[in-house]
Amino acid sequence: MSTSLIELKNVTMKFGGVTALGDVSFDVKEKEILGLIGPNGAGKTTVFNVITGVYQITSGEIIFDGKSLAGVKRYKITKRGVARTFQNIRLWGDMTALENVMTAADTHKKSGLVSGLFGFPISRREEKRDKARAQELLDFIGIGEYSDRLAKNLPYGVQRRLEIARAMGAEPKLLLLDEPAAGFNPAEKVELAATIRKIRDAGYTVLLIEHDMSLVMKVSDRVVVLDFGQKIADDSPRKVQDDPRVIEAYLGVPEDAS
Repeated sequence: MSTSLIELKNVTMKFGGVTALGDVSFDVKEKEILGLIGPNGAGKTTVFNVITGVYQITSGEIIFDGKSLAGVKRYKITKRGVARTFQNIRLWGDMTALENVMTAADTHKKSGLVSGLFGFPISRREEKRDKARAQELLDFIGIGEYSDRLAKNLPYGVQRRLEIARAMGAEPKLLLLDEPAAGFNPAEKVELAATIRKIRDAGYTVLLIEHDMSLVMKVSDRVVVLDFGQKIADDSPRKVQDDPRVIEAYLGVPEDAS
């Protein structure tokens, strides 16, 4: 059985009197694609935010790669091996696709600002390595031909894929994808599904938030369902689709139901 890379144990996140997450527990195993779904307001993005240190949880525990994330600053969580994309595209518009991916490598650089300014050998070696790695990732994601194009001039679908490549540039153990198919047409979603599986097969662990149920069920090894900040299901895609609690959460209960 695969080892858990990250575990959420009885995680609660409160904002004043509002409970965004209530006693939520689940894990993501190494080299697994875990789909995290639920209706709007279910708490999915809050899960991403507590994992990445945007919010400090009210209670509970988050264990990543055997160590607690309690009180760990956001940049240190990234250095430990967690990277994410966002619902809204957050690229550096006036930088090329290649440069955008290269920025992610700063997380692990050993040379400092002075080394870069004076062109010390270690800085030149790291820049050469980072450039080669960035191009490799762009090719891997299928957008290598756009490496020299400014991000703001790229087609929407390419920008979405560029965000994934940039997140991978941080050399994460866990990759958090927040609605990567938003705005995609059916053909692009098919390509994205293949890309996500390719990422998993390359050794990454993926936690995926996505509203497109067909995509989630197609690519996920396992699916966790949230509703009003509570976990209501954690099982294989097939079993989750047939779970009465999940059907009720998404479709509601008819008024004449007993």
